[in-house]
Amino acid sequence: MSDITKPNDEAFDDLANSAKYKAEGLAGAAQKKFGEAVDSPDQQAKGAARQATAKVSEVFNDAVTGARDQVREYPLVGLAAIGTIGLLLGFILGRK
Repeated sequence: MSDITKPNDEAFDDLANSAKYKAEGLAGAAQKKFGEAVDSPDQQAKGAARQATAKVSEVFNDAVTGARDQVREYPLVGLAAIGTIGLLLGFILGRK
């Protein structure tokens, strides 16, 4: 499903989330550079962690958006996948 055919609220939310993660990554980079400038390993580590967190969040959000779009396009495949996961969890958790 292309971005043009998405409902407006979801397209806006996707864009807002993407911008938020990009801004957080830039803030982390700035914090890391600040730590380098003032020779503070603590600030460097915090900046690097902030950058990494923003990148992981962005990748996770993209994966969720892709999965959501795939389930909308192919609902039976999504339902079969959820059912299979449920059965596997039931077998694993039901063992004694």
